[in-house]
Amino acid sequence: MTVPFTARVPTLWHGPRARETMVGLTAGRDTLVIADAAVARPLPAAQPARTMTVDASAVDEPGIVLIVEEIVRRPPEVIVAVGGGSVLDASKIAALALSPGRLLDFALRHAATSALTILPDAPPPVDIIAVPTTLGTSSETNSVAILRNGRGARLLIGRSLRPRHAVLDSDQLATLTPAAVREGALEAFLRLAGASTSPRTARADRDARVLGRALLEAASADVMSTTGRLRLARLSAATQRTAALRGPDLYSARHWYLANEVAFHLGVRKMVATAAVIAAVWRRIGAGDARWGDRDSLRSFWAGVASGTSLPREPVAGVSALLDRGALSTPPRPSAPEIDRIAAAVETAWGAHRPMLRGLRAEEIDAVLRDSRWSAPRSAPADHPRVTERR
Repeated sequence: MTVPFTARVPTLWHGPRARETMVGLTAGRDTLVIADAAVARPLPAAQPARTMTVDASAVDEPGIVLIVEEIVRRPPEVIVAVGGGSVLDASKIAALALSPGRLLDFALRHAATSALTILPDAPPPVDIIAVPTTLGTSSETNSVAILRNGRGARLLIGRSLRPRHAVLDSDQLATLTPAAVREGALEAFLRLAGASTSPRTARADRDARVLGRALLEAASADVMSTTGRLRLARLSAATQRTAALRGPDLYSARHWYLANEVAFHLGVRKMVATAAVIAAVWRRIGAGDARWGDRDSLRSFWAGVASGTSLPREPVAGVSALLDRGALSTPPRPSAPEIDRIAAAVETAWGAHRPMLRGLRAEEIDAVLRDSRWSAPRSAPADHPRVTERR
């Protein structure tokens, strides 16, 4: 066993020796590998390890319970989680089964009635080595996890979710399409932008601008090269490893809460939903509605990252151009009743008296959704000609 892990962020490993690093981190330790079934070659452990493959589309609460059963059947000394953000999150949540005090039961029970669960402060119950196979989520370096249950995508936050190590392996990123790489870069960039819509320290502002510019530059370079993809992976991890996301407003990325509900109710990816709503949210900030964010903070961040680029200097026009450049699709325009349902869900989960979208009611959220960036509406099913039965 290793010494207790108390650091704020995981140890980050990257480069051509990732496989050797994994062998060293698991040497002499009972290891459980939880891998996305789509992963061709998970990194090897020091000796033959138990491997559990999971379907990334099925790691909702019942899927997590299946992982828990394997974990508690024979508690491992280290868990190696290999996959995209949903698989890493599910592994982090399932590992709570090894925490004292029935922490997993608390998390599942609380998430059944609340969109946000703050876990009691405790160290991680087991060493987790997170090996991402996608870019942008930063699950490998953060203390956050998304739990999908019957009510939606619920947010869990706590030190006990933090991986011990993050291993960035170029082989695991090699099969990503250029579109997936650009989307991951946008996700990391918009995480910085969201955090920058509230007043923060000079250091946090500086780190966010530096990383934001670096992400824009890296995403414009050769995303097909091994070096380029590893650079983007390191920059995404750096959003969690610097002061860039720190500040007194813990919930400043307010577009996230709308995107979360849009994604769940329309059955689309989170970044597709984000592409739909972020410009409309920024328009509210630019109009001076402080419930959505601080106008001067957003302008300052955007001026810093857009300088020297061809992007428009006005934040709403700039982020719209950035989304166009990344060719990120948006969902078909929902019907009026669908928008009403999403707005009501946003208020119930995140708005009204809650600190995430404090003071915002369904009718105001509805207006933002109607002003969002949608593609052509879904066509209604064609009426079939009536057939007269012959007797």
